[in-house]
Amino acid sequence: MTSEEILTVSKLISAHPPVIIGTLSIFMYIRGKILEAQRDSADTPMI
Repeated sequence: MTSEEILTVSKLISAHPPVIIGTLSIFMYIRGKILEAQRDSADTPMI
């Protein structure tokens, strides 16, 4: 590998943590909304 290729790979690797953190945050927000909706529907009495 050339030094330019190594630099490109290292930049790509260093970009992963923020992407992973952002994706995980969005996933957990959506999951929380779904769980909240399920909890609210379970709290309503069935008539």
